Amino acid sequence: MSRTRILALLMVLGIAGNQVLHAQSNEDQPYRPDYRYSGPQSAQISEDEASGKDPIMATMFALLPGVVIHGFGNYYAEDYTFGNHMLAMEILGGGLAWWGYGLIHQPDSWNHYFGDNGTTIQAGYWVKAAGLGLIALSWVGDVATASDAANQYNSEHDLHFKLEGELNAPRVTVCYNF
Repeated sequence: MSRTRILALLMVLGIAGNQVLHAQSNEDQPYRPDYRYSGPQSAQISEDEASGKDPIMATMFALLPGVVIHGFGNYYAEDYTFGNHMLAMEILGGGLAWWGYGLIHQPDSWNHYFGDNGTTIQAGYWVKAAGLGLIALSWVGDVATASDAANQYNSEHDLHFKLEGELNAPRVTVCYNF
């Protein structure tokens, strides 16, 4: 081998070795929130990396995007079980409302199940009302429980919100008790 090839090979190995050593030395450093780390990070969040959930923000998420996706406020507060229940209620209610609409506007297709047109249309109104009631109940349930879910998340992770007045502008801060 010529000298230039050997020198090039040593340079490549030196650069690669330096990168490996540098990556290993960064893993031993403690987590600091202000440190911008661009290397590989753990997929699991430990207790000291947990961020608090604002109860007001959870309610706002339940109100605005929650109109379309019920349970969104509980999803923000990481109460996935109740959020999934609210979303399932919305989907079931939408299906019932759609079926009720079909019963009302096409009673001839359903007469062999309900009898004459009048009975089918009346059943359609009841089914549609039940579906719309489930939709409304799931949305109200999400709005009513989102702030409690955020408070429960904060208490489970020992996080507390408090308002601080600075320059006549209150803001929400997260405090963590060690």
